[in-house]
Amino acid sequence: MDVRRPAATTMRIVRLPAGRPARWCPLLCALAAGVVVAGCGGQVQPTVAEEGSDLVRARYTVTVVEDGQSHRQEYEVIADGDRRLRFAFVGGGEGDRDQRRGSWTVWDGHVLITYDPASEPAYNRIEEPEAGQRPTFVLVEGSADFVRACPDARRLRTHALLGRTAVRYACGASSGQDPPMEAHEMSLDQETGLLLEQAGGSVSVVATEVELDPTVAADTFATGLPADSDESTGAKVDEVRLPRVGGGELALADYPAPLVIVAGDPAGIRKMVNRLAALTNGGVQPRVIGMLIVIPSPDWEGSLLDAKDAASFAEEASKAAGTFPVPVAVDIKGAAAYQITQAAGVDAGQTSPTSIGFVSSNRTLVGATTDAVTDDELRQRISSLR
Repeated sequence: MDVRRPAATTMRIVRLPAGRPARWCPLLCALAAGVVVAGCGGQVQPTVAEEGSDLVRARYTVTVVEDGQSHRQEYEVIADGDRRLRFAFVGGGEGDRDQRRGSWTVWDGHVLITYDPASEPAYNRIEEPEAGQRPTFVLVEGSADFVRACPDARRLRTHALLGRTAVRYACGASSGQDPPMEAHEMSLDQETGLLLEQAGGSVSVVATEVELDPTVAADTFATGLPADSDESTGAKVDEVRLPRVGGGELALADYPAPLVIVAGDPAGIRKMVNRLAALTNGGVQPRVIGMLIVIPSPDWEGSLLDAKDAASFAEEASKAAGTFPVPVAVDIKGAAAYQITQAAGVDAGQTSPTSIGFVSSNRTLVGATTDAVTDDELRQRISSLR
């Protein structure tokens, strides 16, 4: 048994990978996608959990069986109830020990950020990601996170794990998730809702120690970057040249930054452009442009590898879309808008929700969101671009 109260010294926070944990979604869902924004850095003092805090620290062993081979990895999780979470890769996994050292993922309730020194870019950030994209280790029975983690849940019994009373559940399979979830069982700490064990199928997750009310660093759930980070300026926006709705071409280089780029289907772009009009002097300060994401239907006869077929499809999509109050490009399969849709948390190849990207004067993507954003939030983002 290893259930401890905080020690006198500050715990060392190790970091978690931005690599493959998506195989274990929704319990271990880390998305290495997004855009970097400037944050604060420097040394921070340790923070002791206040009385009644939901802070908990846990260590886990995760075993994945793939192609007959068993791969074992160690993780550390710091959770503030089901509101905020940080998890860190500790070690294990063939070839991962050195490559993934120093990696971490943080969810602060609004922003999901990952850091992996072996990736390019090393930092990835998503604002307001969909629930299935963020990591979850504390589950409240009946909540949406619980239902995703344990479809068709059936309570089995209570039992003892690490000196804690755990509630065991049988969970059904779910083909509606990506990747599909296998039938499994899981045990949650009765007091905190913390995952203590998951077993079944090709993945097992076992808590090896739990610490209640730990002493943690003040920036444990921070989602900003150190001011001196080489990547604090964000990801450079790719230069593109695409067919333009109404004829001709739209080249990103022809539009001086800062820019607001709206990506989605015709109705979504029009609605968002109308919202932006009052905030951008009719779409010119800063400049607003659109990227119309179009997907060939299953019965479309043609090949996008053929330049003539692709041009014909773009022309058809342009005519069907009608007119817009701002310049709009035809973006087949969302290939050009991928940086923005990915940063906004929209699945690749999806035309909705509508994504909005904010490009600074040095042509870096400094933020992205969806049409769920409020007008006040849009106003703040646009003001920061000027």
